[in-house]
Amino acid sequence: MQQVAVTGGGSRAAEWAARFLASGLDVVVDDSTLRDAVAALWPAAQRLGLFPGAALERLRVAAGPAELADAELVQVVAGSVPAQARGLVATESTGRGCSPIPLVPLVEVAGPCAAQLAEFYSSIGMAPVGIDAREHDRWQLGEGLTQLTDGDPDALIAVMRSLRATGKGAGAAMAHHEAMRFAAGAAPPWQAGDAVAAPLALYRTPVEPEWVDYNGHMTEAAYLTAAGWASDALFRYIGDDEAYRAGGHSFYTVETHIHYLVEVDVHEPITFLTQVLGVDAKRVHLIHSMHHGNSGALLCTAEQMLVHVDMRAGRSVAILPQVAEALAAIALAHEHLPTPSQVGSVMRLPPPRI
Repeated sequence: MQQVAVTGGGSRAAEWAARFLASGLDVVVDDSTLRDAVAALWPAAQRLGLFPGAALERLRVAAGPAELADAELVQVVAGSVPAQARGLVATESTGRGCSPIPLVPLVEVAGPCAAQLAEFYSSIGMAPVGIDAREHDRWQLGEGLTQLTDGDPDALIAVMRSLRATGKGAGAAMAHHEAMRFAAGAAPPWQAGDAVAAPLALYRTPVEPEWVDYNGHMTEAAYLTAAGWASDALFRYIGDDEAYRAGGHSFYTVETHIHYLVEVDVHEPITFLTQVLGVDAKRVHLIHSMHHGNSGALLCTAEQMLVHVDMRAGRSVAILPQVAEALAAIALAHEHLPTPSQVGSVMRLPPPRI
C-alpha cells in the first residue's frame, strides 16, 4: 500500500495522518488546516522511529473527492465515506486507534473487512485487536500506556522500549514496529542468477534518538549497533532469515574493528555500503562503510569477521549450500573493488619523532 486518505479534521485526523506519514506512505487529506497539527506531532513520530521514505512533504490536500476515493485505504475520522471509494475503508467503529495514535500501538478492528484492516495496520507496526480481545490486552496496548505516562511522548516511548525485551504487550508491539520498519527497507533475498551490486546498499536509517549521548551526537556504542543492523540486512539478503535460524544455524560476529571518522546527529540519515572481502567454508570477512544519507560523507567503517555456527551444538560448522552460493556470488562481484584503507589496520601509537 502506497497511498492512504484521511477524511475529517481535528486532533484525531492529524494523529492518523502523522502515523501514516511516519510509516512511509503518501497521505491525502480533505482538511487543509491539518498541516500544522501534523507538523507538531512529527518530532514524537521521529523519536519512535520512521519507516524508509517517511517525510512530512508526502502530505497533501485533495483537489476533490475523487482523489480521496482513489486511495488504497480511507481512514474516516469524521464525515461520510467518499463515494466510489475503491480501497479499504476504516471508520471510528471499524478501525479505531488509541490517542496519541502516532505512538500508541493499539488499533481496534471490526466489521467485514477486519482481517484486511488488521493486516494493513500490522504492516505499519501497529497492534490490531479484534472485538473478542481480552480487556487486559487492550489496556496494556492502549489506555494503560497513556495512563502510566500521562500521555507524555518521551515517557511513552521509553516505557515501550524498556518492555521490548519481555516480548509481551507493549514491548512486543515495539519490537514488531521495529521489525516492520526494517523489513520495509530490506532488499529482496538473492536468487541464483541475480546481479549483485558492488558494493551492496542494504541498510539505511535515520539516527535513532536512543543512539545519541550527552554530547548530542551518535554515541560510539551505537555505531556498532547500526553496523549490526547492516549485517542483519546482509543476512536476510543471503537467506539467513527467521526460517534459517529456526533450523539452528546463524552467523556470529567474532571480531569487529571500528574507525570513527565524522560525528553525526539525531535524525540525520545514514546509509551503509557493504563489501564482502572474503569467504571460506565457515567464515565471512566484510566491511561496512557508513555514509551520511544526504552528503555522502564517510562517517565510519566497521570491519567484521563472522563465523557460521550450529546454535544447538554450540560450535562452528560449514555454511549451508544455499547461503554459501549467495555469498560466493557476492564475493565474486566484489573481488574487483579496491580494499578500503581501514582493512587490517592495527591500533597503536605513532612512533616518537626524533
